[in-house]
Amino acid sequence: MLHHLTKLAAVVATTLLCLGPTAEAEPIVEAVSMQGKSDYTPPPDSDQRPYFTTADGCSYRRAQAPGYAPTWHLILNPYHIGQEPAHRRCPGSLRN
Repeated sequence: MLHHLTKLAAVVATTLLCLGPTAEAEPIVEAVSMQGKSDYTPPPDSDQRPYFTTADGCSYRRAQAPGYAPTWHLILNPYHIGQEPAHRRCPGSLRN
């Protein structure tokens, strides 16, 4: 059994060496600046609603750990709250 595992490890190592270095992939996600975009301002921390939708249709779910301020996280497919899927300009999360 150990002999077979040693052979397998040698084959894997050889294969990886033969493949050579891999090119780094371009990032798919773009950073979105929120400066000056009032549509992406989340509700105040005192607001207890579980969902929030911006004027351009980005829907968010509220999350809050004990002792921390709430954060709002993008819902990619908010069909359960009657909204359309998120578009690529929606920031992934919001916080005050």
